[in-house]
Amino acid sequence: SCVNYYLIIKGANAMAIKPNPYKLVCPKCGFSKVVAPKSDALSPKDLVAMSPVCKKCGEKMERKDTNMLDNIFSIFK
Repeated sequence: SCVNYYLIIKGANAMAIKPNPYKLVCPKCGFSKVVAPKSDALSPKDLVAMSPVCKKCGEKMERKDTNMLDNIFSIFK
């Protein structure tokens, strides 16, 4: 799946805004992970974390919105 980027264009300046965190959930085994890039400049580590394939069973994971508890836990990663 693609990561959505938004640009705020103000005069000649454009500023990228990091994507909101989201949760990937495996429908087969229930494994889940929160993807929360720390910056709008994605590192190779961020790209690996966004992989939509379950590490446990190899099934394609589904993207879900995060809830408040997921957001709190993603801060301490």
